[in-house]
Amino acid sequence: MNLGPDGTWTPEEMKRAQALAAVLRERSSAPLLAARAPGRVNLIGEHTDYSNLPVLPAAIDRSTVVVAARRRDGVVSATNINSWFTARAFELRNQIAPFEAGDWGNYIKAAAQGLVTYSRALGRRTNLKGIDLIVDGQVPVAAGLSSSAALTVALTLAMAAVNEIETQQLELAQLAARSERYVGTMAGGMDQAASVLGRRDHALFIEFDPLRALPVRIATDAVLVVADSLERADKSGKLRAEYNRRVVECAVAARLIGKALGFSNIRVLGDVVRLNPARSSDEWIAVLDDCVNTTVDGLEEAARLLEVSPSGLRADLFGSGANRDAIEHPARLKIRERARHVFREMARVHCAIAALRRGDLETIGELMNESHLSLALDFEVSTERLNRMVACARSAGGLGARLTGAGFGGSILALCRPSKVAEVIEALDKGFYARIGVFDPRAVRGVFRASSGASVIELSEGSA
Repeated sequence: MNLGPDGTWTPEEMKRAQALAAVLRERSSAPLLAARAPGRVNLIGEHTDYSNLPVLPAAIDRSTVVVAARRRDGVVSATNINSWFTARAFELRNQIAPFEAGDWGNYIKAAAQGLVTYSRALGRRTNLKGIDLIVDGQVPVAAGLSSSAALTVALTLAMAAVNEIETQQLELAQLAARSERYVGTMAGGMDQAASVLGRRDHALFIEFDPLRALPVRIATDAVLVVADSLERADKSGKLRAEYNRRVVECAVAARLIGKALGFSNIRVLGDVVRLNPARSSDEWIAVLDDCVNTTVDGLEEAARLLEVSPSGLRADLFGSGANRDAIEHPARLKIRERARHVFREMARVHCAIAALRRGDLETIGELMNESHLSLALDFEVSTERLNRMVACARSAGGLGARLTGAGFGGSILALCRPSKVAEVIEALDKGFYARIGVFDPRAVRGVFRASSGASVIELSEGSA
């Protein structure tokens, strides 16, 4: 079985699947399936997806490959060829308790819990089968390139295929996005949608609620250089609270605007935009300035401004019951700055799509530069390392450069013309990597290409 028209495997990915299959066949005689899912790089539209506002990512030619075999019991057993990630096993249940925060096994549990919930919603009477899994992830971890989404999508595909659960592409993307919230990060759906829906040599204009994606071809003279700062951007670990804080700040901003304009049932900034799509980003910022002219001193003050109870606001933002989404010490919510970035980033996405369609790389570069400045100042997710890398790339002739992903570390993306690629890479090597003691950075920076989306295939005995 193969999911989607662009679900093609490269020879290198097939070789990886074959190597995994050879290992798994030593302990399982069941038929084998292999799933692949790429990471993503985001051209522009950062921290907008959880507000249900558009993004412009591309799947990348770095992927996670999972080989799977059905078990006779209800146990999920997973190993990883990277010895850093220890083997994990657990039983499939209606409610699967997580491992400790930051454990890679929580992504396996996320996929399993998501599929259990999805299966029950479909009214399936039989329990899901257990599964033996072996993982080979080649998307750099905690580098802002969505290694977690690649893993979650590949695992979900493999588990669904083993249990003969069919999903369409949009369903799979939404399922994986819901599932990944299990790890406690209040993320949007960009990463999973890019991993599932990616198309070779195209970016994806992705909109939410409902999810939809439009491929936009990337010009042949546009080169994407990606470089890792080597600062771990682990959203499921120590950075989870800071990431979630920004989600909450944007959600409170949406509610304050909704209250000021008399809108009901407002949850995210995308809700207010859809109710009045003619307003420009600057007009929305002006509305927000009328609502809040200072930093909001925590959720208690936010509740007072919204004329709701603090407990009700917390339940609305985080849900009820066992709360894995709460932020730590949610004081000093920077409502205006966060919303200002989101509204202006929304406008930059639309400008970038128009520029991409007409092959105007200079404008895209300028928009990327503006985006990075906004992420550094208004959203406060850049770092000294990321800023230094961006400066190196621009000084060597990059058309534009910005952090890509959630920030707090991770990678930068530089847009270049072919004639400038070598200079940009040399500038990064000498101006950044050598200064932090990395004298052979080839493994952590390079040219990336837009890739096809996720797929799953059957492996015959002869394929290993």
